Amino acid sequence: MNDTDASPDHRLRLGERWVIVRGHAHGLRGPVMVGTLAWPANVRWDTEALANLLRHTGGLQPEDVEQLLANGLDLAAFLALLPALERAASSPVTHNGVQIAPAVAQAGATHHSLALQSFLPRFTQAVLEWLVTAINLCQATVSAPHRDEMAKPAQARLHEARSGFQNKMKSWGINWARIARACDEMDLPLQLLPRGYMNVGSGPNARLFKSTLTETSLALSAALARSKSLTASVLALHGLPVPVHKMVANAQEAVDAAHALGYPVVVKPDDQDGGMGVYAGLETDEQVRQCYAQAASISPKVLVETHIQGQDFRITVDNGKVVKAIGRTPGGVMGDGQQTIEELIESLAAAKPALRGNNTTVQLDDEARELLAGRGMTASSVPAAGEFIVLRRRANMSTGGTSRDVIGELHPDNARLSIRAAQALRLDLAGIDLIIPDVSVSWMDCKAAICEVNSQPQISTEFAPTVYHDLLARMVPEPRRMRAVLLLNASGDANCDASVIGKASQLMESGERVISVRGNGTWLGHERFAPPGRTPFAAAMAAELEPEATAVVVALTPHEVLVQGLPWLHIDQVFVLQGTKPHDHDSSQAQALQRCLDMIAPHAVSMEHRAVQ
Repeated sequence: MNDTDASPDHRLRLGERWVIVRGHAHGLRGPVMVGTLAWPANVRWDTEALANLLRHTGGLQPEDVEQLLANGLDLAAFLALLPALERAASSPVTHNGVQIAPAVAQAGATHHSLALQSFLPRFTQAVLEWLVTAINLCQATVSAPHRDEMAKPAQARLHEARSGFQNKMKSWGINWARIARACDEMDLPLQLLPRGYMNVGSGPNARLFKSTLTETSLALSAALARSKSLTASVLALHGLPVPVHKMVANAQEAVDAAHALGYPVVVKPDDQDGGMGVYAGLETDEQVRQCYAQAASISPKVLVETHIQGQDFRITVDNGKVVKAIGRTPGGVMGDGQQTIEELIESLAAAKPALRGNNTTVQLDDEARELLAGRGMTASSVPAAGEFIVLRRRANMSTGGTSRDVIGELHPDNARLSIRAAQALRLDLAGIDLIIPDVSVSWMDCKAAICEVNSQPQISTEFAPTVYHDLLARMVPEPRRMRAVLLLNASGDANCDASVIGKASQLMESGERVISVRGNGTWLGHERFAPPGRTPFAAAMAAELEPEATAVVVALTPHEVLVQGLPWLHIDQVFVLQGTKPHDHDSSQAQALQRCLDMIAPHAVSMEHRAVQ
């Protein structure tokens, strides 16, 4: 075998046909990808070379790569690497893939039948293909120069797939993936609805989410918080500290407002989130004119307000309780006494995983050059070791800002201030942006101000790993899912409607409000509320969205389950219906039933066989 053309027998190979199962299967939340992987025998892998690819192209953190490859490269590591690569792209996938049949040794390789959790199968397929290519390039016999050259096409395909995935999900925000991941970790039913809406749980206690907006979030409150000027006015009426602001209609009005308020000032849109168009610490008329133009390009409503000197803190309040508090530092670089500022910026960008891109690192743009000029420095200046050079006016994570946990330092008065701000706007969940010199000092004893209240905060699990778990536990009370009963029509000729009606009647006698999927439509109790037309699988899946039902019953054939998966993540009972007609021994039918039962088993509480009378 040479460097560039290894024998196929010495390569990791994907089976030609991978099947996408829409529903849940093999203990994994759907959709699920099912296929084969041939693992070559007697091949040595260069795990350090693979670690480099995983970090620089895959976007994994060094500590994660070290942990994933701690025991070398084997099937278990492969099945753990795939979801790690998906998570690095903000996919909600959490579970490792599983082997669903005994391995078969054949032609110098071990063939594995696998099921892989997916969210967007096309993206999972792209990540899967890149991982296989990366591993094959890291055979010990492949030299580094050839590896680098051969990796370029695969890297380009991965970048394209990743960009497509992130663009598709961009309008959903970042909270949806974190909530979906928490549902997975808490074993909660979840249906993703169009445009980022989520139905968490099933039955009467299920709840709708849109990012961190919840069913208890008032539309009136969210609209109020959307306007920074209205927010400040309401908070001021409550006696809470806010900057003085003026609404301006053009650049000259912005300059006049800056003179009236006194420099330094802040220019920002009145109705945008995420720090979009916010320019703080402006000192000159020219800066105000430039920043007004940029803010006005985002929104016709622009504010000029007093700049409050102090540190930037985001305090997250959930139903009258502070659940997270972080201090935010604007993006910049730390001097080492040797490198120029330009070189430090380049080093910082190179240290970031490729997946995250340049948008999370500081850049040497006009804003950075202005701030450097204010310190009498240029891009060629060499800051002293330990000297931090600020290159952003606002402490946004998206532009290279950093954060630290300050909940242990938070003064009780500042915690109460944040809770009062959320209550003043009638927000159940809110992110309070507080500017204050020292968060451990009461706001009543220093100059502080609330500069913004976010009704849909991007929380992040950093410093608060259980924050989404706690939110879901509060919002989705027990029982968090409906009771689910599956009848398997093993022979295809069972009297399914009679069995479905019989099982539904038993459940109703025990007090359940039952949805039953029958040949003539979908029923809730004794009332038909949907005509036939949807497949039994689709009707059964939709049952989880019905707030009146506490249980659901459906009959499916083994073939339907094998092709589509299960309509629910959890099944309380599975009954196998044998039918009434005598049959010759049909081994293929028996095999299909057994494959179906194997697929179902990790999801089922109990399984029974019985004949239909």
